[in-house]
Amino acid sequence: MKKDDVIIINKLLNKIDLNSNESKNLIKNILNSNFNEIQTGIILTLLNTKKESLTEIYSFVEHLRSLATKLKLKGDLMDTCGTGGDNKNSFNFSTATSILLSTFDINIAKHGNRSVTSKSGSFDVLESLGIKITSNLKSLERYYQKHNICFLYAPFFHSSLKTVANIRKSIPFKTIFNLLGPLLNPVKLKYQLLGVSKIENLSTHAECLKKMGLKKAWVVFNEDGYDELTTTSKNFYIEVNRNQIKSKKIIDPEKLGFKKRKEKDLLGGTPEENAFLMKRLFEGETGAIRDNVVLNTAAALIICEKAKSLKEGIKKAEEKIDSGLAKQKLKQLIKC
Repeated sequence: MKKDDVIIINKLLNKIDLNSNESKNLIKNILNSNFNEIQTGIILTLLNTKKESLTEIYSFVEHLRSLATKLKLKGDLMDTCGTGGDNKNSFNFSTATSILLSTFDINIAKHGNRSVTSKSGSFDVLESLGIKITSNLKSLERYYQKHNICFLYAPFFHSSLKTVANIRKSIPFKTIFNLLGPLLNPVKLKYQLLGVSKIENLSTHAECLKKMGLKKAWVVFNEDGYDELTTTSKNFYIEVNRNQIKSKKIIDPEKLGFKKRKEKDLLGGTPEENAFLMKRLFEGETGAIRDNVVLNTAAALIICEKAKSLKEGIKKAEEKIDSGLAKQKLKQLIKC
């Protein structure tokens, strides 16, 4: 191990944040396999224990985005990707939200992956639904043009991360790479609903989105540790509006008319079970799953300026489900 690498390790051991140059050198060394798997695992563990700083996160993002396969899609695009890693084994709320949003003629580029810490990731449930996953850029463009939504499987666009794939699977907790996921969409986004599972990442990710130049975005966190808005307890969010970051705000689901739910009410299951739940949701089944998808959709409608308040957004989201339009859209996505 080189002298500079030893310095970085010592800083992390002493819970000292890395500067920009150190962070960039670290991600380069990890991706170039200059560390063995044990060393990389130790580094990721130390970062997690220290808590990853804004500089470290954004330096990793900049380098990974420079290596990514790019995809150009027309229109004002939105993503609803969360960091994952909340260990809640909950239903795939962000995926269902993205599909529901596409019924509003909002252009969706849903970035995601398979599960790392839960039973079913976004692309696990999409496959179980029968929605085909492809790495063919022309096919993705055609799918998007037809449905104003496409599903971007992260490993197809970030092949550089293959180096750490096995290490990530072997570590039983969220690493900095989970934090990077929502910030690595290969298309240029204008809007984003980004969920984090640690309250300190509200500010780190809001700052990252500001640097990335989005028009409007919310970074959200539920006080029970979910990386999305939920009806189990209060939610916190920070709004990024062009070059401004607004102060943290609270969303109380009970004040919006939702029944307070327990964590067990939000549980998902295997990809097949979650696919079944999603079909029932869009067929009009009421309950905790629907409430949480509707709440997240309402927030996204405010971000995209399709609703002026959460209550208005909730009403519009429910109308799309009750009218059968959401069910019809899901069928079209599967058929195609």
